[in-house]
Amino acid sequence: MQFEYGCFHMVMNTIKFSLAREMYSEMPVTKMLWNGVKEKSFGLVFGPAKSGKTIFCENLAISIAIGRDSYFDYQLDGIPKKVLFIGLEETFQSRISRNSLQFETLSEGEKLLMDENYEVQELEFPRFIINNENWTTLFDSIKNSGAEVVFIDSITRMNHGKLEDGKTAEEIMSKLRNISQDLDVTLFAIHHTPKLHGNPITMDSIKGSSVFAQESDFAVGISRTERKHRYMKNIFFRYANDDDEFVKEFEINQNAWLNNSGEVDEDQILQRSDRRRALDKRDTILEFFDSNPDVTYSYKDAVDLLKPKIGLQDRQIKTYLSKLSNLGIIDGSKKGIYRSTNFQIQEGASNE
Repeated sequence: MQFEYGCFHMVMNTIKFSLAREMYSEMPVTKMLWNGVKEKSFGLVFGPAKSGKTIFCENLAISIAIGRDSYFDYQLDGIPKKVLFIGLEETFQSRISRNSLQFETLSEGEKLLMDENYEVQELEFPRFIINNENWTTLFDSIKNSGAEVVFIDSITRMNHGKLEDGKTAEEIMSKLRNISQDLDVTLFAIHHTPKLHGNPITMDSIKGSSVFAQESDFAVGISRTERKHRYMKNIFFRYANDDDEFVKEFEINQNAWLNNSGEVDEDQILQRSDRRRALDKRDTILEFFDSNPDVTYSYKDAVDLLKPKIGLQDRQIKTYLSKLSNLGIIDGSKKGIYRSTNFQIQEGASNE
């Protein structure tokens, strides 16, 4: 089939699926980099101001550069990789001052790896990416760095019009996606949302969210409640499961590293009336099983009895039961059967 564009002819060719399979078999295998983020993909880390997005990304970037095997309880492959962090929001001095604090917490071997693999842009790098010359500079800088993973802070500095205007957002996101694909890099772009005013963080928190979702392979939300509780939330992943009912709460220490405080329900963290951690639904579930340690429950019975206690849907309770069982907090070793981990103690005592 041919389409005419002026004096040019474009021929649209197709290939048989047998050839497509053969071509695919010869391509290198693409692995997961971290969490639901596939290598050589492009996506967002987004949230309101002062939520901790930049430090979250810096910690992840350094963890990748020095070859750690996990970050925020999600697996990394442990192989040091070249990372480039382009910070458009802050002065060079502010960023490197914070990076130096992070650097000083590392072991001597990790310091050598960070010196070798963690790169930042030069002092003369443009503060805004808004015209063709700026975009060429960005492209060439990433290409020349040899980085496998790139972080850009932030999309706000690429706004040449109105981001809430779909056309402007589409142009920026398309260019970033093309950079990721053309240079075979995993690209994280930081993006700001308005204040959430106590609401959960979702893709709808972003103005023009449909465009950002369409062009992204992944999205991770970083939020801070009105009571200043910070947390990370998996929003969506194109290449991995994103059916997660929990968020990960964290604090930022004096060395600009994030301390993961554990998983919690987003609605629970939003409803806290003070800085103390309220009773987690996990505690309610554990208390339910431990109050009757000699009783076993089928999945259906456990769900029916827990639902009025914790106010969640069947699927959410199933997620809780699975996670608590995997962590050894309750006993779910028999498929579809749950009980207190104190069951064996009671059983053993009765046999004496």
